[in-house]
Amino acid sequence: PWRWGEKMDAIEKTQQRLGLRPNLPDFYNMALERPHVDPRGYGMLFVDASRKAGLGSSFSHSCDPSCEVRVAAVSGQLSLAMTTLRDVERGEELTFDYNAVTESLTEYSAAVCLCGHSSCRGSFLHF
Repeated sequence: PWRWGEKMDAIEKTQQRLGLRPNLPDFYNMALERPHVDPRGYGMLFVDASRKAGLGSSFSHSCDPSCEVRVAAVSGQLSLAMTTLRDVERGEELTFDYNAVTESLTEYSAAVCLCGHSSCRGSFLHF
């Protein structure tokens, strides 16, 4: 398993080897969308974790994640909760699929994923 610093070093080395010097934004924000078909109507909630965040903001991406983000109501306030998708082994890294989207092929190619799963997309972005 990767440790955070090792993963960042590996990403940088891979980007150098492939000649990719990305200008990628930091992904600290989430947009949660309620679809039009919901009886309550369409809705959008933006969360900016650069202003206020918990431990989940430091989770790594994986194309086969151990966790997911869910919206929960706590004391009448909406909150984001990181929940596991399966049993997690002691010492196993907690990960989630960032589900970030880009329309830039350059940005997509530079966002190298190192999750190592057999179904890895090769990028932590969707294109």
